Amino acid sequence: MNKRINLVLFSFLFFLSGCLNQKIIDDVQLVTAAGYELGDNEETLVATAVFPIYKPDLTVENKTYTSSAELSKVLREKINRKSPKPLVSGKIEVVLYSAELAEKGIYDIIDTFRRDPATGAKMFLAVTEGNLKKDLQTQYGESDNGMFLSDLIEHNIESGILPKTNLHLFTKAYLEEGRDPILPYLKLDDKEVNILGVALFKGDQYIDYLKGEDNFIFMLLNERKASDASFSVKLDDHGESASVFHIGSKRSYSIKNIDKDPTITITVKTEAIIQEYMGEKLTKELKRKVEKQMEEDIKKRAEKMIRMFQDLNIDPLGVGFQIKHRTRKWDNDKWKDQYPTIPIKVKAKVKISESGVIS
Repeated sequence: MNKRINLVLFSFLFFLSGCLNQKIIDDVQLVTAAGYELGDNEETLVATAVFPIYKPDLTVENKTYTSSAELSKVLREKINRKSPKPLVSGKIEVVLYSAELAEKGIYDIIDTFRRDPATGAKMFLAVTEGNLKKDLQTQYGESDNGMFLSDLIEHNIESGILPKTNLHLFTKAYLEEGRDPILPYLKLDDKEVNILGVALFKGDQYIDYLKGEDNFIFMLLNERKASDASFSVKLDDHGESASVFHIGSKRSYSIKNIDKDPTITITVKTEAIIQEYMGEKLTKELKRKVEKQMEEDIKKRAEKMIRMFQDLNIDPLGVGFQIKHRTRKWDNDKWKDQYPTIPIKVKAKVKISESGVIS
């Protein structure tokens, strides 16, 4: 009986292998990163494909092909004509979009990757400053540029510095009612790559970005997740300051009058430790003052950020999504009219669990 099962299994696997479109790695170019930007004519797209060349001494050299066209699908064909080997998209780690292009909308370009069965849904996307055609020729780190950029974004997501985002999550937020997408915002030059903050979208159009120092507040409002971020607290009445290390948080919504004139309160509970204290002695009373001051700072900065989102009429926090799943009378058009003027308050509760030696 076992021999019969093994024979059937072997025949099945042999049949599957015969159906696969097999490619020898030496016979293809594995694209690991791609960049899209506007050409001289604003109706023209310029695409740059990055692929690694592995040398005998185990070093990696980045090579690029660049082409332009009015349609993103045509770009792939034109780049393929420049390559001596077929370009394969299954190993693309990250796709970059210039800020100027992203302002016009990027979903049509993203959709070509979403519909490509060879492309992974966890592929990273980012908005960038810089000249992608030129900057993607730069060697960043010791690995190929696609892997370097992917590791850079992934590391900062895992550290809680950037919110989690990828091809799947961007598409989901774009198609979902009551939420707008976000992406990492990078700056490339001929020396290094810097994460400047979080790119904000209205639909698929890039609007603005949150600077890095605001990421901590955005993460508190956006996700329930531990973060490696630090927060500086100044005690006005003592002229002293503390550096507080955030180790975890929880976020909850309270919504009243949901079907008529909703009022929303977002409560953020944060646990932290004091890393450094600039003062003579850290007493229990001063520890509590640090907690209170941090609560006031979070509330003030968070509400200012939310007002900015409302003024821009964007909803990267998914406030509308929270309301939609709490009522049976959801009306997306009505929500879009209401959102800019809805009262949204923030409450912050901070607990410092460790603070070293206290006098």
